[in-house]
Amino acid sequence: MRLVKDNRNNAVLCQERIFSYLLKQGAATAFGNDHRFSEIHNYADFKKNVPVRNYEDFSGYIGRIFNGDKDVLWPGVPSFFGKSSGTVSGIKYIPVTDEYLASTQYAARYMIANLLLTVKDANLTVGKVFYQADAEVFETRQGFKCASISAIKSYRMPKWAGYFSLPPKKISAIEDILVKEDKTIEAILNKEISMAVALPVWLLHFLITFEKKTGRKFKTCYPSFKILFLSGMNHEPYEQMIRQHIGEQVLLLENYTATEGNFAYQYQAGKKGMELICNQGIFYEFIPLGQKEEKEPERIQLGDVTTGQQYILLISNNSGLWAYRMNDIVEFVSVDPYRLVVSGRLNDIFSPFGEQLLPIQAEQAMAVVCKSLGLQLIDFTIIPEFNRVSGHRYICYAEFENEIEDTESFSDLLHEALSNRNIYYDEFNRAGILVAPSIIPVRRGFFQDRLAMTNKTKTTQQKNAHLVNDASLKNIFNSLHEKK
Repeated sequence: MRLVKDNRNNAVLCQERIFSYLLKQGAATAFGNDHRFSEIHNYADFKKNVPVRNYEDFSGYIGRIFNGDKDVLWPGVPSFFGKSSGTVSGIKYIPVTDEYLASTQYAARYMIANLLLTVKDANLTVGKVFYQADAEVFETRQGFKCASISAIKSYRMPKWAGYFSLPPKKISAIEDILVKEDKTIEAILNKEISMAVALPVWLLHFLITFEKKTGRKFKTCYPSFKILFLSGMNHEPYEQMIRQHIGEQVLLLENYTATEGNFAYQYQAGKKGMELICNQGIFYEFIPLGQKEEKEPERIQLGDVTTGQQYILLISNNSGLWAYRMNDIVEFVSVDPYRLVVSGRLNDIFSPFGEQLLPIQAEQAMAVVCKSLGLQLIDFTIIPEFNRVSGHRYICYAEFENEIEDTESFSDLLHEALSNRNIYYDEFNRAGILVAPSIIPVRRGFFQDRLAMTNKTKTTQQKNAHLVNDASLKNIFNSLHEKK
């Protein structure tokens, strides 16, 4: 609780401490030597000596670690490499040190401590935690264990923590996701579960499967269920449907995590914004989104950010990433304390017609329309359709729990909701360049089948892309929709 309060009240000072700590540790490394860390005395020096890098720019240093060199990016060698999806080089291998793993544990502790501070009900934390973890399947690459960060954290979870979590490790270790689902349901039945940690889309699929297998909704089996921690993606499109299964009174709290770190957690259920964790192993920088194409964009630290401005997130951390561009787009909703929302990723900006639509704008629009029409959305994907004669439009493949009766009304409302959230879409709408979307309700199970086709690594962290700038997917989607 002391650390939570210090983070909340002294975030900028906390960042100054982390900055000094990271530079001190990095000075004795090859990277620190190459970038003259000994000459860095302040943030201006750091920006001058350490340029912004993406993963591909670190490949030479990471290659040296795999080849056996020590003290390359961080003192010693990493304990693991976290595997995640890359943009250019396919799978990314991110160094994971013991210091980093210790820091990530604080995110969960902060969330619980914050709940005790704000809700003041210790009974919230009584009971088991349902945790969706990847199987602990490791690839050995030149002597290093490599896996998803979820699998690494599960592998390093203290033995005593297993007493509080479900399902047991032997079930989490099952690689076949459908078999794992069945075994998980068997393992959690008749247990007292009060909390869960999950990716929204996978949780929703699990809850639907749970009801099919047991004949009962999750909330009837677990009346003492109180808190749901969601991570990895915006949960708004799924919230209404998730609540149908878990109950209206359950607290839904987001957290912002990635292979590169645990960055933020939601301060209060129903209150917009996640509180940035500023005193645990990560130094943050920000580039205004409008400067994303510039060769030398402005870089600012936490104390200089403002609300209402979208930024590209940079991090330096205790795994040896330095001025590393995350590609995440964030926006601060408060600077006292520092709370943000994740707007999307640079690679996910959807602009087939020049509209620069962010995933969060489409997700919010879908959530609003579904709520107004009383529809329970399971998942959706939007692709472009080009037509210079009658006007370009989106094709929205959407899976609903209940029957949609009027796709035309849905189309008109979605067109309006998108216009309200994106000024370029609104301009193209008024100019007749973009016409109302085409809504294609797909069969039940469509997106689960789609994920099974694309989820080659068998991870529970895989999620469906909501905006895909690939018109050729139309034939694939139509074919999958007709599959029995």
